Amino acid sequence: MNEILIDSPRYIDPPLDLCGSHRFFMERGSSSGSLVEEARSSLTATSENMGSSSANDPKQVRLPDDCIAVLTYSPSPYDDFRRSMQEMVEEKLQNNGKVDWDFMEELLLCYLNLNEKTSHKFILSAFVDLVVGLRKNPDKVPVRSRHSRIARSGGRRKLENVT
Repeated sequence: MNEILIDSPRYIDPPLDLCGSHRFFMERGSSSGSLVEEARSSLTATSENMGSSSANDPKQVRLPDDCIAVLTYSPSPYDDFRRSMQEMVEEKLQNNGKVDWDFMEELLLCYLNLNEKTSHKFILSAFVDLVVGLRKNPDKVPVRSRHSRIARSGGRRKLENVT
């Protein structure tokens, strides 16, 4: 049993020359242009050479050939997710992209789909704080409002379309 744990990819040190990536960014020639569709299309069983019981889990994410999956421990997962999401928003803006609710929803779903359930509380907290920060500083990062909003009339809520 110890041999299996030692040989597991979870216990292999990452390469010394490992550097940051442009994770979740879409290639310019991407067919769908959707982060969510790209994540869904990449859900497959892990390769046969993994030799662990997780290889039978169909929800494992298969990475492109030019990627390396690195399992890490973070003493502050909230801060790491928050920083990563902020970088994604800034990168989108630097490439003249639009940061709207559709993009933010795709971003959130990608983080949730690509990370373990135990990380979801950190991801959701980081996402909410990022959105609150973006809403407080609309001049800094243009986030347009959702296509619909809830309006109160006579104590009742109704859904209005906003363009």
